Amino acid sequence: MAIRSQVTCPHCWFDFPPYDAVWISEHADLVGDVRLGPDHAQRFLPDRFTPSGAALDARELACHRLACPACHLEVPRACFELAPLFLSTLGAPACGKSYFLTAMTWTLRGLLPKQFALGFGDADNLLNARIQEYESRQFLNPDADDLVELPKTETYGDLYSTVLWDGQAVQYLRPFVFKLAPLANHPHGSRASTVGRVLCLYDNAGESFLPGQDTTANPVTRHLAASDAIFFLVDPTQDARFRRAVRHKSGDPQRLEAARPPGRESPLRQETILHEAAERARRYSKSTGRRTLPMLIVVVTKYDVWSGLLPYPDGNLPCPWHYSPAAGIAGLRMDLVERVSRQLCDVLREHCPELVGTIEAFCPQALYIPVSATGCSAQYDPQTKRRGFRPKNIRPIWAETPLLYFLARWARGLVGQIVKGQTKEPKQAAGPPPPATPPPTPAPPADSSPPD
Repeated sequence: MAIRSQVTCPHCWFDFPPYDAVWISEHADLVGDVRLGPDHAQRFLPDRFTPSGAALDARELACHRLACPACHLEVPRACFELAPLFLSTLGAPACGKSYFLTAMTWTLRGLLPKQFALGFGDADNLLNARIQEYESRQFLNPDADDLVELPKTETYGDLYSTVLWDGQAVQYLRPFVFKLAPLANHPHGSRASTVGRVLCLYDNAGESFLPGQDTTANPVTRHLAASDAIFFLVDPTQDARFRRAVRHKSGDPQRLEAARPPGRESPLRQETILHEAAERARRYSKSTGRRTLPMLIVVVTKYDVWSGLLPYPDGNLPCPWHYSPAAGIAGLRMDLVERVSRQLCDVLREHCPELVGTIEAFCPQALYIPVSATGCSAQYDPQTKRRGFRPKNIRPIWAETPLLYFLARWARGLVGQIVKGQTKEPKQAAGPPPPATPPPTPAPPADSSPPD
């Protein structure tokens, strides 16, 4: 597979030509890196190689891993081979973000190869270890009656990588990185190297969007400047007006209260988080010379609780995709998804008008998608004093739809569309597909300061 002429680091978003990448030493004695500290393998620019092209470190061991020349964090090989897609997910605490991401990635692992002829897998097992663990706990749990509760996304810990810049420790958010590529039976199966993408997914804690939380030493939301799309998660059950509407419609207060974890209530108004994210996206985009803001997809969570507010019997949303035997591949039902979006927007506008106003001020063409990551309510075991979801009851609803829509609408050549009953195969222009938005081109960092 050909190497790209320009690579973007998924950690610090620095653009560099592949020949500037530093290699990671393999010998156990070669530890102590100027950027990463004494416990990490040294990074180096090689001057000797094996016949197969692997760099040799100072102890003559062949090396195969590459890192960013700026931050020295390891860059997955897929980033050197495929054009990137950057997606940012954000939302208030307890909005269900971890559950949504887990349900989305797990559903897509099976759906994309089977229906859309797309391979979807981990580009880096170390970076994706957390999402793999969550998938296993919810969908591959040997004890189907076990109560599973996913931990809250924190603003510290092993979700972040520490880089030293002139003695100052800077925290970078670790992305989830996936590889998307057409399979042999895809219309562009013979062009997997040019049509395929590497998907970098960022999962921020809601507290990261408090004023003053994003600093030079803690630039954990600056991926917004590189993002092709933002998934803004809204938990409508956090709004008292929305809860009153659900009670009036469903008459099931127990199910509504089960959607609100005790001790996990958010002190932040949800439109405040989006407003802060929008301001940061504008500010960071200007600093990188980006001309357009990312697309906004509003993921409205916990649909199983409030489904009665949409006009679908028993909350049964139609399947958002359709397999066409004539085309030999599935396509996304664009008209259906956009119709549901308009219906959901009207519901939110009625009960949370200031939220919709903030959304439309940032992105007038925002898409609204109802999602339930579990399809059921959490349960409480008084004996063990544990609260969670039983794997046997988990049935995600429309969890795959936000990413499918993004791929069909903005990532050319991967997912086909069905418009007014007709299947449109994925289109691909000659040459590599351009990114959905112009990529940022930050200035090279000085040796003593991190890239902006």
